[in-house]
Amino acid sequence: MAADSTDRSEISDLIRSKITGSPLATERLQELINEYQPILFEIAKLRALDLTAVHPAIVFEPTATYRNIQ
Repeated sequence: MAADSTDRSEISDLIRSKITGSPLATERLQELINEYQPILFEIAKLRALDLTAVHPAIVFEPTATYRNIQ
């Protein structure tokens, strides 16, 4: 339970400071926490991934059309 309350306090701080930028009523804040919590947990999972050796499937090469390919 302690981890859940810590997660909720971190989420409430994030929502108050970064997402809304304004003070919220406690009831409205709880609604937002319930809505955003699954999304924020998924974002945290993605940020924890080590993608240093993974390259995108498509590499943007803006000069490719100007090369003389025969």
